[in-house]
Amino acid sequence: MISASAFVLVVFAALIVGLSSWGVLFPADLVSFVRTFMRRSGSIVVAIAVRILLAALLWITAPASHTPAIFNVLTGVALFAALIIAIAGSERISRLIKQVESWPELAVRLQCLLGVAFGLFLIWSVSPVWTAA
Repeated sequence: MISASAFVLVVFAALIVGLSSWGVLFPADLVSFVRTFMRRSGSIVVAIAVRILLAALLWITAPASHTPAIFNVLTGVALFAALIIAIAGSERISRLIKQVESWPELAVRLQCLLGVAFGLFLIWSVSPVWTAA
């Protein structure tokens, strides 16, 4: 039986896989979506909150995962990312997105492919299927 926090993490990871897959297939569309989203007021707060939520889910789910040590490291990475976004602020994040727009499509696709791998890793790590054997 999968816990509630693991279920929420799987849903979160599925969203990561979905958005990252979109970026693999249509990198310019994903970058445009992110640029448009980050122009909205409060978007920086959402970006920070998403990383804090991910960190909390990783921390809570770590003991029941197949990779608790990696989950604990990823918790720190997610919290650090939230802190960096908060320090950088909207203007610098917008400049970073503008810089990513100039990247070759292959570079964006590869970054998004890492996102797909990350999301699938999270799903695998909390999957009860692997513990049934």
